[in-house]
Amino acid sequence: MPPPSSILHGTIIDQFRSRDEAHELASEIWLAVINNLEENKHTFLLLKRFAQEGDLFLPFPYSRSYKVLWRVFKKLFTDFRDCLSRADFYDVLACAKSMFQPIPSTWLGY
Repeated sequence: MPPPSSILHGTIIDQFRSRDEAHELASEIWLAVINNLEENKHTFLLLKRFAQEGDLFLPFPYSRSYKVLWRVFKKLFTDFRDCLSRADFYDVLACAKSMFQPIPSTWLGY
């Protein structure tokens, strides 16, 4: 089974002439999916995995844009904050800090 992050590979996105258009469509699909996920343990584990793997393993145009990664972190630090263990919180926070500067104070719990 392919990793969840490669789910868009081999879809209609491959049909676009412009890689930038394909990347934008993939981003819109990712945002729609993330915004409509149920708040449950499976979603939490999926978002945590996306946050920790970042954008390292996906070729363009399937890679997640910064706005998609931002939404993943925002959901983890707001909707799923209580699910993060102390170690997970600092691990995911380190990932967020390596991608975004500055990060919102709400992600830190202020």
